[in-house]
Amino acid sequence: MYPLLLKNESADENAARPVMKLKPEEAVDAQAFLLSGREGSESTVKNGAFSGRTLTEALALIGEKPVSPVGFPVTVKLINTQTRLPVKVYPDDEYAGLHGQRAGKISLIYIADCKKGAEMVYGLSRNVSPDELKTRVQSGSLSAICNFVSVQKGDIFFIPPGVVFAVGGGIAAVEISAGGDCEYTVSDYGRLDENGRPRATEEAKALDVMKTRKNNIRYGNVGDMTLYPFGTVRELGYCDTFKTELITMDGNFGFYEDENLVSLIVTSGEADMSYASGNMHLKAGVSVLIPKGLRIKLSGRAEIIYTKIQNV
Repeated sequence: MYPLLLKNESADENAARPVMKLKPEEAVDAQAFLLSGREGSESTVKNGAFSGRTLTEALALIGEKPVSPVGFPVTVKLINTQTRLPVKVYPDDEYAGLHGQRAGKISLIYIADCKKGAEMVYGLSRNVSPDELKTRVQSGSLSAICNFVSVQKGDIFFIPPGVVFAVGGGIAAVEISAGGDCEYTVSDYGRLDENGRPRATEEAKALDVMKTRKNNIRYGNVGDMTLYPFGTVRELGYCDTFKTELITMDGNFGFYEDENLVSLIVTSGEADMSYASGNMHLKAGVSVLIPKGLRIKLSGRAEIIYTKIQNV
């Protein structure tokens, strides 16, 4: 048993590869899965005895069987944007189940880097009536009541079911999600597809699940921070399936988890990781899954997204 170094998987191998730190030139639209057990995007192990195995195969060989209805319960994506993404909303488990999906969705978005002036859509700017919401969605004027938020590196946005959101242009973001892939596009700002037709939306389902009240969840540079000899640990967000923290280290940091798998995503810097049977060098963009019961020591100067995966 050893830490699983995962290959970053993209749905289109010919597409641009996303990065944690945006390049000085114009950003590109790109995404890759840093951790996934889903068909079509499943992570592959790059190291050790399980090299070449899928995540599902490797976990089965060490006796881990996910209990989630969607299989492996957590997905982590790295997203780069040149242009703003469509406005979307997640359903909860009950609504998703009634419409042929195995589970709803919930996510945490961490801004790893961004261009000056970058924005997110995060909820509504004010409370509205169901009738006004329906009128604005159907008339294409939803943007008038969306909460547009200026973002900075290190900002976090917790996205529960029912809250509209969109990642703006000029952003590098890490998305940690639990549940299924179910999400509904509410608005694409009137943009047209390659055939000159409006891009597809799912207005009816979106209206069924959208909240009509202004979102009051704290966002941005939030999260309790604790100081340790090696650096700081900042709470980013949690749900029934995952708990995520940001470790900013300059020195040595060790951990042991006997009940949870742990995902490590390095967002900046470098660190050496040692464990009973070996060691590994970690740099920005690396994704590692730590099986239960391993004692891990990290040494270096790095920023790491540390996620406990609780339903496996």
